[in-house]
Amino acid sequence: MTSTEVEIDPYPYTDFAGLAFPPQFAADALRISAQTLKIIERDNGLKISRIARGSVEVRSYSLHDIFQIARIRRESKHIKGFPRPITISVFVPKGGTAKTTTTCNLAIQFSLMGLKVLVIDNDQQADVSTMMGYDPDLTPEELIEIGIPGDRAINGHVGNLMRVGNFYKPMTLDEVVKKPFGEFGPHLIPAEDSLDDMDSALRSANGSDFRYSLFFEQARSGAMEHCNLSDYDVIIMDNAPAGSLLSRNSMVAADFLVCPIRMDKFSFRALSRLAYRLSEFAKDFKRAPEIVAIPTMYVRNRPRIERNMANLVSLFPGKVTESRLYLSEDYSKSLEDGIPLSLWRQGTENSLGAMREVFDEFVTRIRAATEITK
Repeated sequence: MTSTEVEIDPYPYTDFAGLAFPPQFAADALRISAQTLKIIERDNGLKISRIARGSVEVRSYSLHDIFQIARIRRESKHIKGFPRPITISVFVPKGGTAKTTTTCNLAIQFSLMGLKVLVIDNDQQADVSTMMGYDPDLTPEELIEIGIPGDRAINGHVGNLMRVGNFYKPMTLDEVVKKPFGEFGPHLIPAEDSLDDMDSALRSANGSDFRYSLFFEQARSGAMEHCNLSDYDVIIMDNAPAGSLLSRNSMVAADFLVCPIRMDKFSFRALSRLAYRLSEFAKDFKRAPEIVAIPTMYVRNRPRIERNMANLVSLFPGKVTESRLYLSEDYSKSLEDGIPLSLWRQGTENSLGAMREVFDEFVTRIRAATEITK
């Protein structure tokens, strides 16, 4: 992780559909061998593009190819899913802990498992929307003027779907949802600055703390004709660091609360306050999400960092992942290229490898919790 959240230039445009990946990267992303990759292609009649490299042609994979193969493996039972749909909220009441980076990369990793994933951007700053290729500030016409496709504009958010009060124009899921990596990659309900009014909308509603929970319950059951979320295996929400009513709603609605934590006393203090708030949730609402604290921006063999890590584990026993996200320039470099780390070919073991290890541990925790309660 970089030491602060990287400010993303609002104008660079990455054509995700035009990205090409060599066989070994595709196989590594899918956690299979290159030989298994070829067998899947053959058995399913997939047509993979070829590019000339010297005197030979080699296979070249698009993101559509990679995520489609992941879905094929999931549907053929080669990848084990979860016993029930999962809702995840990523939140810490402190900025600069890598919440957005964690949200985006976890979503991609879930899709590489072949799961159907929806990301919801709950932050009016729209950082995860920007990271996934959308501009929260410009109109389609303005984007076209600077050479960016107009469909990279944002024309709706979760407020248009929840239809709480009369604050937002009612819209359908098809009108709001974005699919930056194609049908089989993670989908996105983006954000823009009018989302700031959601707190007022929620406060005016009955049961304001439970509106998100009610929304997910109805949408996942198929009871909302305009917003059917029943196909999604995982819904993951990115939240602003401020403790807004929308963030509070997302925590009440979540099965798991992912907390990216830097190794400093200010982050610990923020997590301590959050843990106290969750204990109050448990008293008031008779439920609270399972906390998963992920150490970020970790530097090996630093006595102060190691002491802080030991303190974190003692403060939150059983809640801290053993895997860590290490301080690395790869995060900022991948963002400069407009590509999330999980899809960045130059990722190293210190960055991409660590992200995969954290994800694997998180999946193990999800399975342990859901198999007990299913």
